[in-house]
Amino acid sequence: MMTSRSGSLTAGAVFVLAGMINLSCKPGGARPPGDVARGDATSPERAAAPGDALERGLATIDGEQLAAHVAVLASDEFEGRFPGSAGEIKTISYLSAQLARVGVGPGNGASYLQEVPLVATTAAGTHRVAIRRGPRARAQALDVPGDVLVSSERPRERLTLEGAELVFVGHGVVAPEYGWDDYGDVDVRGRVVLVLGGDPGAARGDPAFFKGRAMSHYGTFEYKKDEARRRGAVGVLAIHAEDTSGVPWSTVASGAGKTKYRLASASASLDLQGIIRGAKVDELIALAGRDPAALREAATQPGFRAAPLGLTLDAELRHEIAPVRSHNVVGLIRGSQRPDEYVLYTAHWDHVGVAERDDGDGDRDRVFNGAIDNATGTAALLELAEAFAALERPPARSIVFLATTAEEQGLLGASHYVDHPLFPLPSTVGVINMDALFPFGETRGMTVVALGSSELEEYMAEAAKRVDRALYPDPSPELGAFFRSDHYPFVKRGVPALFAVGGPSPEQATGESALIQRFIHYLQTGYHKPADEYDPKTWDMAGIVQDVMIYFHTGYRVASDTRFPNWYEGSEFRPLRDAMRAGLG
Repeated sequence: MMTSRSGSLTAGAVFVLAGMINLSCKPGGARPPGDVARGDATSPERAAAPGDALERGLATIDGEQLAAHVAVLASDEFEGRFPGSAGEIKTISYLSAQLARVGVGPGNGASYLQEVPLVATTAAGTHRVAIRRGPRARAQALDVPGDVLVSSERPRERLTLEGAELVFVGHGVVAPEYGWDDYGDVDVRGRVVLVLGGDPGAARGDPAFFKGRAMSHYGTFEYKKDEARRRGAVGVLAIHAEDTSGVPWSTVASGAGKTKYRLASASASLDLQGIIRGAKVDELIALAGRDPAALREAATQPGFRAAPLGLTLDAELRHEIAPVRSHNVVGLIRGSQRPDEYVLYTAHWDHVGVAERDDGDGDRDRVFNGAIDNATGTAALLELAEAFAALERPPARSIVFLATTAEEQGLLGASHYVDHPLFPLPSTVGVINMDALFPFGETRGMTVVALGSSELEEYMAEAAKRVDRALYPDPSPELGAFFRSDHYPFVKRGVPALFAVGGPSPEQATGESALIQRFIHYLQTGYHKPADEYDPKTWDMAGIVQDVMIYFHTGYRVASDTRFPNWYEGSEFRPLRDAMRAGLG
């Protein structure tokens, strides 16, 4: 689950998890109005999956073996699996050896590795950020990381900003199709913009506006940065709202001081990017003589325009810059009939490494083991590789197993892959992404992020029935989990993708249930903390076994079919896919 380079948490499954917990607070665990569970696939074109042919593969899916992979990957020896570290070498060696052991071939010619060139930026000391009201006013220092987290897209050892004006730009959205323009004619060149999270749709509560409760791509931090860049801003600070983001500031701030990566090929133009506490923003708006609540409310209404605050920002950032070579791990099983068509499974192998200081307590656990996030998904990838390799005859289409690097740094490994695909994207039938599977026992639900998006869901619905599960929508689509994990770089190019994780059905999602309490405990104490460790005494792998069986059946059926599943009509990604597929002719 990803941590953005600004330091803000932009995770995948943790937002699904937060949604599950939110669902437990609804009376009776009822689904939000209008959301529908899916449990049947009725397409007459669906290829039959002969049960006997799959038994050899299904028999290899084993909870003890999954746990054994997690125990290795999440051990202290692997040092939190940070890209470019000794922990990476151990991780990619283990993954490559396991793929070879079960008979899965290398996916990059004779190699299991795809190099991903990165640039590492490490803070050299604590960054300094201060605010002034007027050029002669005394600067008010902001606490880093207590109030704000900042970094730079520019790979410079020292970067300074002096007197950059602050402009509140609401959600920072320009969407002509919705008649929405937060910037208007306000010039933000050379300025730093403050942006609210999400988009106006969720803020308005109107199901017909933008995407209603569900976040659109306009709500992502990447979009907001892109729009600010286009308009000449030198910096973007996203406003963190703890009550709606699903993640406490303490978890956000836990990434302060850690090395941040970007793709070596990425263009860079923002001097400053980061995240600032909502309470601190309200203080600054009040310092500017404005009413924070009124200004936030105005940002949800048509006709809002960016508001210069009469405040300026000074910042000094010092970095150490270094090139880093990291790697995706890729395995391949050639299809028996149409080997030039591909079904991809993805899971990120990386986590966030080792704490860089021990706060004076030499006994404190400093290793961020990342057992759930995402040793579980990576273990599932290995288990699926073994299952497909055990089949007497491979499915018609080829199966690709892609373990990506630097997901926690901004989906970098997956982004590099789609920029440099080892297998053509037009011939990539679909992507199944696995990010943080929960070892809390059997469940009756499979939460599909952005349910209702593509025809791949029909295959998964049928697969879920085999283990007594049904598909359910993300209960909190406003958190934007769809944009926060490794499937999304493929989605942006038009390739259909599924991001789904096992979880409670609405009937299981009651605040008093032991299952929901385990979810809450992990979110509060384990996620992106050293406590995310494998514990053989408390982990129950039965639910993850269900997950892997669903992923296996789904991928096998897609790989055995003759059609190319597409995005549903009305999806913004369908024209991209149609154009991609048309280009083959």
